[in-house]
Formats: sequence, C-alpha cells, structure tokens
Amino acid sequence: CLCMLMVLCSLEAQELFCEVTVSAPDASKVRTDPKVFKTLENTIAEFMNNRKWTDENFEDYEKIQLSIFIGITDQAGDNGYTGSITVISKRPVFNSTYNSTVLNMIDNDFVFVYKEFDPIEFNEFQFNSNLSHMLGFYAYLAIGIDYDTYSDLGGQKYLQKAQDMVAVVGTAEANTYKGWKSYDKNQRNRYWFITHLLNGRYEPFRKAMFIYHREGLDNFYDDPLLARQNVMKGLQEVAKVAQDNPNLPLIQTWSESKQDEIIGVFSEAPEEEKTVFLQLIKTADPVNASNYDKINGERR
Repeated sequence: CLCMLMVLCSLEAQELFCEVTVSAPDASKVRTDPKVFKTLENTIAEFMNNRKWTDENFEDYEKIQLSIFIGITDQAGDNGYTGSITVISKRPVFNSTYNSTVLNMIDNDFVFVYKEFDPIEFNEFQFNSNLSHMLGFYAYLAIGIDYDTYSDLGGQKYLQKAQDMVAVVGTAEANTYKGWKSYDKNQRNRYWFITHLLNGRYEPFRKAMFIYHREGLDNFYDDPLLARQNVMKGLQEVAKVAQDNPNLPLIQTWSESKQDEIIGVFSEAPEEEKTVFLQLIKTADPVNASNYDKINGERR
C-alpha cells in the first residue's frame, strides 16, 4: 500500500516550485497587520504549487522554479490593495547547477482584494477575482515559456491558455483592473505581452527560446564551442524581431532577463567569436549594446 501511495504521489507531481514574498514597506499607507501578508504568502504558494496546471507528470528536478514578489503600496478599505507583482521563472541548465532565467516580468497594474484565510478560487474560464486570475495567467505564461525552451514552439497550448484568460476578462472588470486590455496606457501589460508572444510575426522570438536554451546552454558541459554557436543562432532569431520592432516589450523583457547571462557566455569566447557577437548584439539588443562590452573586461 505504501508503494502504491508513493507511485500515486509521483504521478500527481505538480509543475511549479513557487516561492512567494509579500511586503508592504510603507506603514503609513498600508495599515494591515503584517501577519496577514504572511498568510497571503502561504496561500498563494499553496495555490500555485498544489494545483495541477498541465496534463504532464513532473519529477521534482523538472519543476519550474518560480518566484513571485508582491509589493503593496496602498490600501483601500480593510481588504483592498494596490501594488506590483514581479514574476521570475527559471529552468535548470543540463549537467550544471546553474538555473537560467526565462521570464522576469514586472507588472505594476496589480489591484486585488484579500481577506485573511480566504481561499483562492480559480476558474480559467471565468473571472472570479483579479488575484486568482493574475496568478493563473502567470502560471500558464511561465509554463508555456518554459516548454518553449525544451522544444520548438512547445509551449503553444499553455500560452494559448494564458491568452484565453485575457479574453475572459469582461469590460467591467477591465475598467476596474488594469492590464487586461489593449487600450490600457501601459504597453507592457498582460494583454500586449501574450498577444505579441503568440503573434506569428514575432515567432522567431519563440524559436530563439528553444535554440538558445536547449541547443545552446544545455550543451555547454559537452561542447562549449557548439553551445556558443547555438546561443548565437538564438540571438540571430531575436535580432530578426528586434529589427522588425525594436520597441517590442518582448525584447525589453528578454534583455532584462538575459543580459548578464549572455555576457557570461561570451566572456570566455575567443576574440573572433567576441567580435561577431558584439556585431550581432547591436541588432538584437541595440538599446543596451554598449553594456555587452563587458565581455572584454570593460566597464560600463
């Protein structure tokens, strides 16, 4: 019986290993007892970690490393809060202890209602609350992008779920809770991020995620030269999108997630590779091109 129970637990292993931090540094604007936010941390972590988000089975070492940081800046009434949410997801690089950041998104349009000990009720096909809907959206977004790093356009199903959740948000909710519609002032909102990610025009960006991670980073242990060549191929795909639309939020978010990592990859490359890389990065990440001079040991 014990063996059977262990098998069942293994089969039901969830996809996310999510750590949550909630803070409200300005006590003059947020009067709620801090222990309520500790309860909220636990509630969100349990919701993200215990729910089965896909139809796949994940081993513990395969789980997506997810970090959620919620900064509360204001309070309305007893249970209404305004702030920001930062979502960071990472995936392990094969044959190493290194985890590569694949999503680092800061969402400043976070308004939610929470009463201590209330459960998080979620239905991907129905808007129950902004808290649960945003958590569900970011779970599917993180899973979809993670899948894209392991196979070519592999996250389509889960990215589509994230986009479907955007479509569920009605006009009334969209007027109350920003970030779900095309007409919001913030062009880096949820609506535009997932819309651009699934737009065929920008498909090279998603293809780059697979080439860069699975064919690039994952090969460093066995063949560093091949790995750097494939990272370069991934950057070439990113460059296609950057040339098409240099102000695309996808490119900005990618740069914020990957800049230090890419510098590390090419710091040990031969001079000829560095030269080719520096020419390429001016196209792939033109806004921050000068920062990559660090591969030559130069300061900003």
